[in-house]
Amino acid sequence: MLGIGIDIGGTNTKLAIVDEKGALLREERFRTEQGAGAASFMRRLCGVLTAFKGVYGKKLFSVGVGIAGDVDPEKGLLRFSPNLGWRSLKVAAPVRKMTGLECFVENDANMAAWGAYVLELGRTQSNVLAITLGTGIGSGLIIDGRLYHGATGSAGEAGHMKLVPEGRKCHCGGRGCLEAYCGSYAILREAAARIPDPDGFIRKYCVPGHQKLNTICLTKAADKGNRTAAAIWAEMGGFLGRGLADMLLLFNPGCVVLTGGVSKAARHFMPALKKVFSAQQIGTPFKTVKIKVSGKADLGVYGAALFGLEKARK
Repeated sequence: MLGIGIDIGGTNTKLAIVDEKGALLREERFRTEQGAGAASFMRRLCGVLTAFKGVYGKKLFSVGVGIAGDVDPEKGLLRFSPNLGWRSLKVAAPVRKMTGLECFVENDANMAAWGAYVLELGRTQSNVLAITLGTGIGSGLIIDGRLYHGATGSAGEAGHMKLVPEGRKCHCGGRGCLEAYCGSYAILREAAARIPDPDGFIRKYCVPGHQKLNTICLTKAADKGNRTAAAIWAEMGGFLGRGLADMLLLFNPGCVVLTGGVSKAARHFMPALKKVFSAQQIGTPFKTVKIKVSGKADLGVYGAALFGLEKARK
């Protein structure tokens, strides 16, 4: 049996076909282009799914979808996504209609958590917290070996914990959210304000062919000893540490898995994060927790595919 996994993020949408063991057979990706609207996005998504169905046909068994935002998993509905700007978007129904397959929709960080639990950890840890570090910040929880939804399916919205009273403006409309300090848009907003010569900085540190300020550029600058870049990453690590410290005290996971594009800068923000952990008065959860940076760039899409397969078999 083969499962389709879909990871809909604020910047990119990734699709993969995997088998029951998580082996990748095919992958695709395209720009989400949220500004073009949800209807345009769904048309493009269904176009890729049609191509998948034409190649794999009856071998396909299920579709699992992870999407950034507040999701109703029972109805297969995106209620609200701050970084996409979409509300009340039906996802499962049109996918089921087009593919004829069972479709299960979850928050994208929940799917990253499932991928971490099954693939990264081989189900050896029964209590896992996954943090997605991308355009925004998300989190998913595995408690006693099961995905935790909470009362309304909204559990794990770590990115919108209010970290700084009346602090920076967040895409959700609030102020002081963790995401407003640790999401890639917030990191780059801070970098643009503090780098004296942005054009020169980009020319010096950017990846050839990508002439723009992004987190890859900022990470490379820190690697080369740029003090401004290093300071920005250290400050981000401090804020992330504060947010994670609250979650560790609440849920006491055995393992925290960091994933998403921003996690690739872990070598620069992890020391500040660990410094926050070491200063905690109730130290037991922080002394025992394992922190792992995911080795899979697309953990969420793998998790979505495997979650869909597992749900469809029940």
